[in-house]
Amino acid sequence: MDKQITSEFSAAKAEKAFGPKELLIIILGLVVIGVTMSLGFWQLGRAHQKEALNQQMDQREKAHPLQVGQAGIDLGSDVWRRARATGEFASQWTIYLQNRQQDEQTGFWVLTPLKLAGSDRYVMVLRGWIPRNFQAMNLLAPYQTPQGLTTIDGLIAPPPSEWFSFFPEPPGQVIRQNVNLSKYAAFHHIELLPYVLRQSGDLKDGLGRQWPAANTGIGTNYGYAAQWFGMSATGVVLLLYFLYRRLRKARTLGEAPDQAMPRAS
Repeated sequence: MDKQITSEFSAAKAEKAFGPKELLIIILGLVVIGVTMSLGFWQLGRAHQKEALNQQMDQREKAHPLQVGQAGIDLGSDVWRRARATGEFASQWTIYLQNRQQDEQTGFWVLTPLKLAGSDRYVMVLRGWIPRNFQAMNLLAPYQTPQGLTTIDGLIAPPPSEWFSFFPEPPGQVIRQNVNLSKYAAFHHIELLPYVLRQSGDLKDGLGRQWPAANTGIGTNYGYAAQWFGMSATGVVLLLYFLYRRLRKARTLGEAPDQAMPRAS
């Protein structure tokens, strides 16, 4: 009789070790582990996609150059593809994008539209970089612009990213923070291609062309993946510790009555 009472008492205590509250904690822990692990694998997938994009960009850069104005160039499929354009610079429409850096120095990006040979269309050429004069911003460093028909080698690039600005800039402003190609073309009444030809090569013309490599953020994705997997591993450890403590407590409660209650002789 005493043994039966002890057994029932132990079972009741063991059941209390995993009551509704404990079960809810276990379920929430599993959800957190599953979500953080899924996010970690998602970040890994993004990193792998960007690695494939980098390889594709390398292949495009090494491919045979396209001819701007003669080849059907699409920014989505041909971005960072090597290209060549022949025409004349419209130097009177040159603009300077400020606060652009090269070798940790602040300066300007020089952009000049090139009128394509045998065509009324233009392509915006990101020609290079010049340093800023901090005593007089309007005093620009000297550089050379080819006269007459010239051939430009470079890469097909997206338009310069637009930075935040508190004040709108007039379409005809020469030194500016941003440029919108469609608005620029409308202001000058020209047909401008929807991409930029980023000029390459050291031409001894006073312009720097140490362009930064395209940053696809692979390291950031791997960093986020490590953080999510770390959170997932922490969740697993905490959940296992919680289960261990509850099971140990249940076993302790189950053994205690056997020691306290007298045995029948």
